[in-house]
Amino acid sequence: MTQVAVCCGAGGTGKTTVAAALAMGHARGGSRVAVLTIDPARRLADALGVEVLDNTPRAVPLEGTGTLHALMLDRRSTWDEVVARRAEPQTAERLFANRYYQAVATRLSGSQEYMAVEKLHDLVSSGDYDVVVVDTPPTQHAVDFFRAPERMRGILDRSVLRALVEPSGALRGAAARGVLGVVSRIAGDRVMEDIRDFFGLIGEMSDGFRARSEAVAALLVSPDTRYFLLADASAPQRSDLETFLAELQQRGMGFAGFLVNRVAPPIDAELPTAQALRAAAPDTAEWGAAVDGLCALARAARAQARAHQSALVHLRKLAPDAPIWMLPELPEGVASTDGLLRLAAHLPSGGGSVEH
Repeated sequence: MTQVAVCCGAGGTGKTTVAAALAMGHARGGSRVAVLTIDPARRLADALGVEVLDNTPRAVPLEGTGTLHALMLDRRSTWDEVVARRAEPQTAERLFANRYYQAVATRLSGSQEYMAVEKLHDLVSSGDYDVVVVDTPPTQHAVDFFRAPERMRGILDRSVLRALVEPSGALRGAAARGVLGVVSRIAGDRVMEDIRDFFGLIGEMSDGFRARSEAVAALLVSPDTRYFLLADASAPQRSDLETFLAELQQRGMGFAGFLVNRVAPPIDAELPTAQALRAAAPDTAEWGAAVDGLCALARAARAQARAHQSALVHLRKLAPDAPIWMLPELPEGVASTDGLLRLAAHLPSGGGSVEH
């Protein structure tokens, strides 16, 4: 059975990098892994050292017995794939040429998240992967990701226009004709013709959409799908963390724990005192200023490390039993696959230790 790991969190927490490292850790452990980003920013390719990412899984060069593929969601391509699978060829051709379909497939609110779940379902059901890692947009959009199947059913099966126009194009009564008359005057007859044609064609596929969206919704609450919430060590008290957890609990989704990123390492060693440092060199104003700066830097580093450890207290209040992984701030950064592997060692896939 394919395991799914969904990485969610606010923007700026390093979520894309962590998702890539999590996937790489699984792959280095011998698993067949795919990592999918639905963030339109093209950061995942940079993190993995791959020139181009698109809707097709691309192999990432990696040593070891496992494999890693990466892809970035293309909403229109995924819509086209869904239609091609479920419609007769003639129906699919007419939809692809329909201007309202083209607008739905590229700009409809909520369709990006639904197509992401569709693509996730494809990756899982293909049987090609042991683990699929999903890098979602910032937290509020991740909530849209959870709600995508039911929202799409509403858009395609119960929208206002679908209520007004039967699949055959026949109007429902005088009131509906009046409303559509106003819309037609604003938008034009050609637009209304495209809309009627779109809903007529989609109506032929509605049973398939409904069955598929139910399967997709089941995947999101499957015991094999786990959700990790990323938090920045310097800002663990964001209200969107609580929103995210409440959504998971309400929907019965499997919360796997917190990934706290960019944690400053604790300073346990005894540092030289200012007096000892002053005695180590000639007593000059320049050296005295340097000693003061070094001591201030050490105090700031200790204070930051203590503050980051205190993040555990807040997260424990939100989810007392949830595991927490502390991911260190890597001085050299994570600009290469080597950096991702160093970060992976602190993640669940790399055997990283859990904070209690």
